[in-house]
Amino acid sequence: MSTQAENRSVVDGFWSDLDGGPPTGAALETWKKWFADDAVWEMPFAPEPLAKAVPGGALIGHFVDWFFASVPDLAIGSLVVHDTTDPELFVLELQGKATVAQNGKIYANTYCTHMRVRDGKVVLIREYFDPTVVVEAFGVEVIAEGMATVMAAAGLEVAK
Repeated sequence: MSTQAENRSVVDGFWSDLDGGPPTGAALETWKKWFADDAVWEMPFAPEPLAKAVPGGALIGHFVDWFFASVPDLAIGSLVVHDTTDPELFVLELQGKATVAQNGKIYANTYCTHMRVRDGKVVLIREYFDPTVVVEAFGVEVIAEGMATVMAAAGLEVAK
């Protein structure tokens, strides 16, 4: 099997594990193992106070804990994965829709995502999405509380 085919199987497994919605409990802990220890989850257009980058597998785990708890009915749709000439890099198009647990608002966004896979692990997720949709659905207060929760879980302070 080629490197690209092996890496594509990681991408496919990563997303297929979300087919029934966000995993919980032991399944969530298993899903987090898709990430390398030095992985980075980037969101270049993230609105304040949402982090523009979440560095490290452990911090990504805390971020995912908060995000999945906030959108427990998250459904990923219209997923298309594009291979590139770089065997580690994949470009994805997808839609996500959920009800925000903290306020009952609907979150529905469209994403263009770059995913880099190395040695069987996700080392980069770079998500491009409409930040206005994030703020309208979550609200700045929910995002701020979420980021504080993520940082506290990691034993870090939130910059003020």
